[in-house]
Amino acid sequence: MRGILMLALAVLVAAETRYDGFKVLRIEPLEILDSTWLSDIESKVEFWSNVPGRPVDIMVPPELEDEIVSFLRSKKLDFSLMIGDVQAVIDGQRSTMRSRTRTQGLADFKYDQYNTYDQINQWVSDMATEHSDVVTKFTVTQSYEKRLIDGIKISTGGNNKPVIWFEGGIHAREWISPATVMLISKFLVEDLKNSDPQVVQLVNYFDFYIVPSLNVDGYAFTWSDDRLWRKTRRPNPGYGCIGTDPNRNWPYKWGGSGTSPWPCSITYHGGKALSEVEVKGVVDFLTNLSVGNEIRMFIDWHSYSQLWMAPWSFSSSEQNPVDWLDQSNLGQAAVQALEEVHGTTFVSGMSAKLLYEASGASCDWGYAVLGAKYSYVVELRDKGNYGFLLPEDQIMASGEEAYKATLAAVEYAMNN
Repeated sequence: MRGILMLALAVLVAAETRYDGFKVLRIEPLEILDSTWLSDIESKVEFWSNVPGRPVDIMVPPELEDEIVSFLRSKKLDFSLMIGDVQAVIDGQRSTMRSRTRTQGLADFKYDQYNTYDQINQWVSDMATEHSDVVTKFTVTQSYEKRLIDGIKISTGGNNKPVIWFEGGIHAREWISPATVMLISKFLVEDLKNSDPQVVQLVNYFDFYIVPSLNVDGYAFTWSDDRLWRKTRRPNPGYGCIGTDPNRNWPYKWGGSGTSPWPCSITYHGGKALSEVEVKGVVDFLTNLSVGNEIRMFIDWHSYSQLWMAPWSFSSSEQNPVDWLDQSNLGQAAVQALEEVHGTTFVSGMSAKLLYEASGASCDWGYAVLGAKYSYVVELRDKGNYGFLLPEDQIMASGEEAYKATLAAVEYAMNN
């Protein structure tokens, strides 16, 4: 695990983890991909994207570049350079961010920029204050490092209405996720107050619960120490590695395929299901909310790969869910509406078949345990030009297209 272990140890010995000389290579899949080569290098590189039938993106440490390149050539795998210097991209983005002044209120909030944890939480409070007739603030729980995980409820009142649940930022480095979730919220509230007929109908029918940033400790850490940090920040006793993958920690099919028992792995599933207070907090919150309220839709927003995915995540060979036809139809309606905005193409389907197997994932729990008929994980922009380092000039477009997809999805869920 030399490549990944080096990254884990760097967090412990340096104020800021740097990726000088790290490259991201894009490997073109073979017609019939012999996947055994993946296991030959998985301990030396970090896989950014590994979608069946699509190019595989790997981040390579500089000291292993020659070895990895030689290996790929020996396997006759075509590859290209996706990012020539990861740190240079990070530095370029950070230089712009450091020169900014903090926003002073909702009217001054910059939706076309990435925002810190403090700015996001202030946005939650400001939304509830500015739009108190339709928006209220709620707290899911406290994180391991005692940060509040807050969200907004968008509602026109009434009791026992079906619930739409959106959560962003479960993987810390996926900055486009909280940014997009906040834009969806902004557009929804604005259209509601402007009496848009479709939105008024949807919000009269549903209550929307929206959490922009779930893995708040990890997200704060991506701003202060390691831009590519993915996991939570709870130490693992007895190991020199910190954090658990919060999207492998949910209490349904926990610990199975697509997870790791090794605490230094980026897909470490934790010592037990719900070991992470952030995940346990969401599970407890939604379990309590589901008493007397039907949770109709559950969406966990991620990046990247441009996919709209339904259960199952834990197994690609599992029989389709009993609600698969409706789940699939909603996904198709969502990606079609999304494409109509900016021409961005998403693919919908079953998570384990479109992406990879991932046991203990949120959308499986949302469907199988919580009972949300329409439970999804959505991978936002892009398909690999920038990966987790999506430029800010794509934020608004991502939010605009995701909002139109949301309206199509929620309308389908209302009618079916």
